Amino acid sequence: MNGGVGVTIYSHTIDALIGGQIGGAMGGAIGDLTERQIEVLDLLMEDNRLTYKAISGKPGINESAASDHIKALKEKGAIKRKGRTRGNWQILIKR
Repeated sequence: MNGGVGVTIYSHTIDALIGGQIGGAMGGAIGDLTERQIEVLDLLMEDNRLTYKAISGKPGINESAASDHIKALKEKGAIKRKGRTRGNWQILIKR
């Protein structure tokens, strides 16, 4: 090479996940939750031992919808079940 600069370029792709699950234990935001999911979350924050049936007793929430909202909250990392039948809900995000 005559007085120039030599540059070697490498091409490399890295597939990696950066960060954690949104709303996970790291303390994510509530922005992903629907209004109804926030309502259910508020109910669980008031009483973390509520059952699906107790949640479905609230106006506008039937048992099937309560189950769907709980499932969505778990998938979004907002809550986690501790224990079994007589357990409670652990809230994983800050309100």
